[in-house]
Amino acid sequence: MKQVFAFLLLSVISASSIANGQGVSLDQPPESLKQWYKPDNKRQVWLHTMFRLRREMQAINEAAQNKNTLNMHKWLDRLDKDYNKIADMVPEWESEIKPRLLSELEIFIENKDFYRINKTIDMIQITCDDCHKSYQPLVTAIYRSPYYDDITIKDISGNTQSFEDNMHELSTSVNQILIALDDGHKNTALMARKKLVDQLSRLENSCSSCHKNDKYPVERILGTATQQNLKSLQSSISEGRVKDSKKLMGEFAVTVCARCHNTHRISSDLRNALLPAAKN
Repeated sequence: MKQVFAFLLLSVISASSIANGQGVSLDQPPESLKQWYKPDNKRQVWLHTMFRLRREMQAINEAAQNKNTLNMHKWLDRLDKDYNKIADMVPEWESEIKPRLLSELEIFIENKDFYRINKTIDMIQITCDDCHKSYQPLVTAIYRSPYYDDITIKDISGNTQSFEDNMHELSTSVNQILIALDDGHKNTALMARKKLVDQLSRLENSCSSCHKNDKYPVERILGTATQQNLKSLQSSISEGRVKDSKKLMGEFAVTVCARCHNTHRISSDLRNALLPAAKN
């Protein structure tokens, strides 16, 4: 949710700047960062390093608030290792970090100066925030947004098709159902509904490209509730209940199409708009 909000905020700022005749300047992250993200790396090494840093700073901060230095040295050792690792992983960002703060922090811990411990952690956090403000929007766009060009799906004939072509087919089938319902063509609506079910089944198989064996994202969008909706749609079309059929299609549009697009398409479209070169 935070990722989508950041993109929406960025787009609003961009639109406002364009309207005022101003340009928007975003700092390009160093190329060396790429090796620490998937797919270049098997693990999200950079992300895990950032998560550990946040946890280590929080642990020291909470211990200082409780005036307890028992485990502080353990967390300081970890913080020192991960914080300095930033410059090792991305040499271009060496100037962004302040290692001397860790040396000062060690002294304050030894002296049990809890006030200065908290203040120093705040200063380290500022170095993190300053870097995030400069680079996080584009880093998120490049490395943490969905990219579908490499995902292929089998069409109804067993041929390989692009993700974009599959989306167009889905849209066509949805509109075929609605048009047939409006025109009173029951058999056409039933055939289009059958085609839609098949297309969704093939789309579901592609979800593993990103979600692997995690069934929860698929269940949320294409799971039991959606299957029941499509089953009810078949019955309502067969029985000539046009109003109920249109209502079910409306529910389908919200719970499947919109739900998936709000999660995936917003960030993907903005990624491609911000970084057209990344599509190549």
